[in-house]
This record gives sequence, C-alpha cells and structure tokens, in this order.
Amino acid sequence: MSLNCRRLLVSSSVLALLVLLAACNPKTGAPAANSAPGANASNTPAARSADEIALLDAAIKGDTAAAKSLLDKGVTPNTRDGDGRTPLTEAAYYGHTEIVKLLIDKGGDLWAKKRDGETPVTMAAGHPDIVQLIKLNLDLIDAARAGDNKTVQNLLDKGAYVNAKDADGRNPLSEAAWENHADTVKLLLEKGADPNIKKKDGSTPMSIATGRGHKEIEELLKRAGGK
Repeated sequence: MSLNCRRLLVSSSVLALLVLLAACNPKTGAPAANSAPGANASNTPAARSADEIALLDAAIKGDTAAAKSLLDKGVTPNTRDGDGRTPLTEAAYYGHTEIVKLLIDKGGDLWAKKRDGETPVTMAAGHPDIVQLIKLNLDLIDAARAGDNKTVQNLLDKGAYVNAKDADGRNPLSEAAWENHADTVKLLLEKGADPNIKKKDGSTPMSIATGRGHKEIEELLKRAGGK
C-alpha cells in the first residue's frame, strides 16, 4: 500500500472516531436523545400568574372594574399568552376604550407584537377613537424628545398619558432627559410623570441624566423624588 493510501486510511479512521465520540459525549453541545423538538426556552411563553391570566381575560371581556383592580394591585399590563396577545392588543381589538386608557396609563406597550405581527394600533383598526388615542401617546413621546413643550401640553390636554411607553420602554420623561430638555422635564413632572419610570433596559430618567451630565435635569428629578 502506498504512503498516501496509508495516510488517507489513518485520517479516515481518526475522523470516524471523533464523530463517534461527539455523538456519545453530552459536553459537545449536541441535543440529548430525549430532548423534545423545539424545547427552546426562548420560544416558550413565560409562565403567567392567575392575576395575569385574569387581566387578559378582563381586557377581552371589557370588564373595566376587574382590569383596574388588577392593575392597581401591580399586575403587569404587558403579560402575554402563547400567541403573544397582551391586554392592550385585546382591549384594542374589542374596542374597550376605557381599559385601553388604563393599560396605557400603567405602561402598556404601545408596540407589543403578537406572534402574527399584529400590534395594538393594527388590532384597533375598527375603532378610530382607540387608534387616535394610541397615536396621541406615540406623538407625545416624539414631542418630548424634540423638546416641543407646546405640542406636549396640547397632547396631554387631548388625553395623552404622561407615562406612556413605546416598545423599548422609552417614555416622554426619559426622552426629554436624554435630549437635555430641562423645561420639558419640568412640565412633564408637573403633569404627573413618574420620576423613577424605567425603560426595558432598566435605565431611569435619573440614570440617563447622570450618565449624560445633565445637571439641571438631575436637580429637577431629585426634587421630584427621582433616584
């Protein structure tokens, strides 16, 4: 047998052994034999509490009293089921305006997406008043970011919620703090903005102002109880 043939035979044997070892060794990262297909934690909906289930049910049925009671208890407005439905998407779809208002006021995600891509605003297509309400809140975040106090005041007068959040948890106060609009921060705080409201990444208006060196806004937030 030629030298090249012997080398090829040895290489083939080593490769076969490595494949066999990889299949037998669980440390290689190969799925265990008894792993269920698709058993990926990222695809599995988080377990929901009885109160979270009840909140979604109240949003579907239009039970405003139950929704308010649960939200006042601290139940998250952004709980979702296996299809990605949230209280806000369902209240918007069924036209329950008062529940939509409650959910937005408690930080309901205006851009929460269901698994099929639907959001509260698309779900509310048959209810112009809810579409307009959602738009007011998105416009408020934009106006605060721009430091446009006249528009901020106008939108609040029309029913926008001072603590409204977008998909990343950005809110009027966090955006005004980021852009160093001290007068806007002052206006929002006077209108009831939560000085400790958090974005999805955990940042607060105070941490934003401190990180960006906006001293005047730091002082405004401190006086309002910001941490």
